[in-house]
Amino acid sequence: MTLKTRSRRAVGAVALAVALSVTTACSSGSSSSGDGSEAVGMGIQPWLGYGPWYIAQDKGYFEDEGVDVTITNFASDADMTAAFAAGRIQVANAASHSALQFIEQGLDVSVVLLLDASKTADAVLTDDSISSVADLKGKKIAFEEGSVSNLLLGYALQENGLSLDDIEPVPMDPSEAATALIGKKVPVAVTYEPYISEASKAGSFKTLFTAAENEGLISDVLVVDNDYLKSNAADVQKIVNAWGPSVGFYESDTQAAREIIAKGIGSDAASLDTAFDGVEFFSLETNKTMLGGDYLNTVLPDVQDIASQIGLLKGGTDLKTAVDTSLVEAAK
Repeated sequence: MTLKTRSRRAVGAVALAVALSVTTACSSGSSSSGDGSEAVGMGIQPWLGYGPWYIAQDKGYFEDEGVDVTITNFASDADMTAAFAAGRIQVANAASHSALQFIEQGLDVSVVLLLDASKTADAVLTDDSISSVADLKGKKIAFEEGSVSNLLLGYALQENGLSLDDIEPVPMDPSEAATALIGKKVPVAVTYEPYISEASKAGSFKTLFTAAENEGLISDVLVVDNDYLKSNAADVQKIVNAWGPSVGFYESDTQAAREIIAKGIGSDAASLDTAFDGVEFFSLETNKTMLGGDYLNTVLPDVQDIASQIGLLKGGTDLKTAVDTSLVEAAK
């Protein structure tokens, strides 16, 4: 079995009602803990970059911290946005540009933890007819609009003097994009792992551009509802604390950690080796210097600038108020 989806990560309009998919809890599976207190609702999508939370669940790190977390899988950021607005979740995992979209749509949230960054797990793939990004002008390109694939493609074109207006978009999700490339329906596809590996096994395709060209552009963060944070700072702190041993376990017992993550996202570790290799997890120690440093001052402004130029964001968000470093600074 392969990774089913990384999700669209494209935020739509906030709805008052939302259909939630299967819920997994780190304890009883209910919305409250054994002592009667409410569990913290965490929104997640089946992307391996969020995998350390499954380790925290499996290894009891949430329990060690004394916090009850209910993890809910969502099909898209639009559903997650609606769940935030309806108070169904208090924290969520999202791409950096999606976190800024949340804020632009009026959600009062803050980025409190840097989770991961894609290096080679997101890529522009081509057939033998194309040898450079400049050759993409006028070509049909399969990619998911509004997603991380859209962001990566827009950046690649921009870096080579082109724009999305210079290509012929063929909107489809990442798995379909890879299939279209394999089936020779398009000469170019923007996708991510494991679909990159699947395409490579099915034919001779060139990796024209990857997220490694601008590390951090395709990155993920934990966002928290600010009203909840004000009233429940201790619980959110405990969640952030649990990220530390989870990443530590991944680094010390990688194979076992990958098995846990693969199970959590409904896949198997063997099919995800290349995908895991293309992702970097950020420890709490790294967060202590990077979240308020390079991420806030360089990476996030770059994300906002590029996403704004290609139409994914309006721009203008005050990034210093969007990022709260206090939790990682206090993390043990």
